[in-house]
Amino acid sequence: MSQLIDTLTNQTWRYAMGRRFEALTDEIFQVIRWVLVVGFASYLARTHDSPILTLTYWGLSGLLFGYIASRFLLRPEIPFLGNPEGRLRRLIQSALNFLLCIVVFGLTLWAIATLTEVIAEYRTTH
Repeated sequence: MSQLIDTLTNQTWRYAMGRRFEALTDEIFQVIRWVLVVGFASYLARTHDSPILTLTYWGLSGLLFGYIASRFLLRPEIPFLGNPEGRLRRLIQSALNFLLCIVVFGLTLWAIATLTEVIAEYRTTH
C-alpha cells in the first residue's frame, strides 16, 4: 500500500500519467468531433437533395478516412506480426494495418449512416 501511495505522490509519474490521459481524451474528442461533423453533413445530404451537400458529405468522409489512416498508418503500426524481419513481412504488416483502417472507416460510416437515418426519420415524423 505504501508503494502505491509513493507512486501516486511522485510528481514525475503524475505528470507522465496526466500527459497520457490528456492525449487519450484529445484523441477521443477528435474522433467524436469528426463523427459529428460527418454525421451532420450526412443528415443534410439525406434531407436536402442537393449535389453540393452530397459532395460536402463525401469530402468530409474523405477527411475522416485521412484522419483514421493517420492513426493506423502514420503513427506506430499495430504489430500484428510482432517485429517483422524482411521487406515482405513489413509489407504484410502495413497491409494489415491498412485493412484495419478500411474496416474501422467502413464501420464508422455505417454507424453514421444508421444514426443519420434514424434522426432523419424522427425529424420527419415529429
